[in-house]
Amino acid sequence: MEPLRPTDPERLGPYRPVARLGAGGMGEVFLAKDDRQQTVAVKVIRPELASGKAFRDRFRREVDAARAVSGTYTASVVDADPDGPVPWLATTHIVGPTLADAVEEYGPLPPRSVLALGAGLAEALIAVHSAGLVHRDLKPSNVLLAAEGPRVIDFGIVRATDGYELTLSGVLLGSPRYMCPEHATGDPMGPSGDVFCLGSVLAYAATGKAPFDGASAATLLYQVVHGTPDLTGVQEPLDTIIRLCLEKSPAARPSPDRVSAACAPVGVDALDWDGWLPEAVLCAIGRQGAGLMDLDLGLGAKADVLRRKSAPAAVAAAPGSGTLRVDPRLAAPRRLVTGRPGGPHHVVFPELPDLPDRPGPPELPDPPDRPGSGPTREQSPQQPPEPSPDRGTHRAPRSSRPGPSRRGVLTAAALALGTGVAALLHGSKDGASGAATPAGPAPEPLWTYRSDPLVQAPAVFYKGTTLLKTQSGTLFCLGLADGASPRWTYRGISQSPTPPLIVSDVVVALGTGATVLGVDPVTGAERYSLDFGADFRFDTLLGGAAGTVTIVGLRFDRQDNEDGSRGSATSTNVVLGTNLRARLAQVIPISPEDIGLDLKPFIDSARFVYLDGLHRLTARGGDARGSVLWSQRMASDSEVRSAPVVLDGTVFAVDSELVAVDLETGALRWRVKEGRGGFASVAVADGTVYCTTSDPHGVEAFDATDGSRRWFCETPRLDLENPLVAGGDAVFVTAAANKDGFYAIDARRGELLWNFTDGRDTGINDWQLSCDADGGTDHPLIAQHFDRVYALPMPRS
Repeated sequence: MEPLRPTDPERLGPYRPVARLGAGGMGEVFLAKDDRQQTVAVKVIRPELASGKAFRDRFRREVDAARAVSGTYTASVVDADPDGPVPWLATTHIVGPTLADAVEEYGPLPPRSVLALGAGLAEALIAVHSAGLVHRDLKPSNVLLAAEGPRVIDFGIVRATDGYELTLSGVLLGSPRYMCPEHATGDPMGPSGDVFCLGSVLAYAATGKAPFDGASAATLLYQVVHGTPDLTGVQEPLDTIIRLCLEKSPAARPSPDRVSAACAPVGVDALDWDGWLPEAVLCAIGRQGAGLMDLDLGLGAKADVLRRKSAPAAVAAAPGSGTLRVDPRLAAPRRLVTGRPGGPHHVVFPELPDLPDRPGPPELPDPPDRPGSGPTREQSPQQPPEPSPDRGTHRAPRSSRPGPSRRGVLTAAALALGTGVAALLHGSKDGASGAATPAGPAPEPLWTYRSDPLVQAPAVFYKGTTLLKTQSGTLFCLGLADGASPRWTYRGISQSPTPPLIVSDVVVALGTGATVLGVDPVTGAERYSLDFGADFRFDTLLGGAAGTVTIVGLRFDRQDNEDGSRGSATSTNVVLGTNLRARLAQVIPISPEDIGLDLKPFIDSARFVYLDGLHRLTARGGDARGSVLWSQRMASDSEVRSAPVVLDGTVFAVDSELVAVDLETGALRWRVKEGRGGFASVAVADGTVYCTTSDPHGVEAFDATDGSRRWFCETPRLDLENPLVAGGDAVFVTAAANKDGFYAIDARRGELLWNFTDGRDTGINDWQLSCDADGGTDHPLIAQHFDRVYALPMPRS
């Protein structure tokens, strides 16, 4: 704490500043008290910035985000006035230094403290992500070390997971030393980005320095995207935990739940926080507490009086001028689209009329008990067993029971060494050493095209051409016979990683905001542009029946303030089935547990088939009722969510087992269990089902009719988050490191044919593979790698 300055505000709404706590790029933080002597921390926007609309918008968004987050390991909002003459935000005051200050003053924390810190920060991220938000600026100065545990603060550049965010031209918001690769490169950042930042924070806590460094900002960002983290001196199990958090690929990082479990195997609720910090830090916390007592005894107030007697008039926010009191309702879960019936609504473009009202979320059913392990490999043509009764998915309340001693907690944490921690975070990743070597060299590309950086979405095929998207918002068309230059380009599409669709011989793509674009596939001329209005924002375009598309995005509820001005918006996930010919749009209801998931559905005119939030293979009607037609429970609740595929009226889906389910009735036709690591993704072609496996890494083929095993091909380590691609006479799978390219496997014999790579390490930009299902071996395989497009001849048996 520091004394107030003459120019500091005298009042901030109902609060009177009594000391300075710190300052940052956007504003200053004061310790303040209200008339009841309640102590709060008040963040104030700098006066020179408050006049700018962009900063006002950003601060208003911070207020909304901070109000939406509640958790034991975050600082709660008490009050705010984002629209006053001096915008401010008041939160509960946490007594304790920042992690940055503590490490700078007293050195790195011991391993036991870092493990407890990791568990608490992971729980804070769970609270942030549960509110549909991403923090995006988790760094040591935004972590407070309190005697009862860590607290995450400052939601200044938080954003909703839908992708809506404020941007400033030429300005990279965040702290480069603690950024994740996707943030550094300008790619969309999701919750897994916060996990990367968590890894960097834990590395700093354990070593006293960030894991990435550079003499300039450009060098530093390059290290974040491409470099190897420096974890010299970090002990196990922290080394394993941090390295997994710092994986370059977002999909390879563990979830916050798994980080929490790895840091505190007995459960974070059972941790004994008494004395979790080194003695020197605890003494610093004690001194801060003593300083607060001095203020309570009037010493701080006396200094304040002396200051004000000699001070010129200070800028002050008039009491009651637009002050926003915290409404308890704002802390409730956001409303979700659920199963409320409703029919289609006529759309008069460019605006979309009101869609059906959305009720509050129903009670979530509990996840089922995980089935016990069965035989290594089993085929079961009989009907599936009755599902077990549901049990609740809500998080248990914080336990008031005393936890085990610190010695017991640390001993348990220390047992999670090496592969034990890796298994807890990710499951076993051990590949077999006897992987096959390719039978021959890779073919030379038929042609190569160099573009702007590409969106990580598969290419789309249309009558001898392929369509691709760039990160700069361009859709372009290349000929399959010769792709040396584009046949046409169209600018102004969404940068979301979702491919265009071919609907009724028109290329359909998302535009910016909430627009749907139709482009002529031959000339690139715009056929139509449909604007759904400012109350929507779209991020995903899915397939559908002829003349229809399914859109996933956000709907905003905007309410006016009491003074008539436009208030800030709250967002709700929405799935829209849109008939492009009839200009009709209708909500497809999904369950609360499905909100925010990458659904990856199979869609036809009557169904919407996907792995739901309770890890069931579920089919819903494609109409406005969205009724559940059938549901088939999968064997495990794996973090990996693979898209189901359909062949001849059968749905195939994977987790620890491969299941074949009747598309019409949901009846189980057969299942095959993978005894060790399970299956990661599934593809189907020419009567054969192909699955990637994780232990050992490889591809396994089954007869689509009865599930009988045809062959298994062991491979070098694979990127199991990337789907395998089957077409013609081959199956294609990407390597674990993108500099190693991808592999081709003979689809009939299960022989590893060749490995193609351009030798480039492009960080998080993985290979994207696509082949034309209708073209057979006559059309080439299209392989995308960051800014290159390669056309390779398809293997022939």
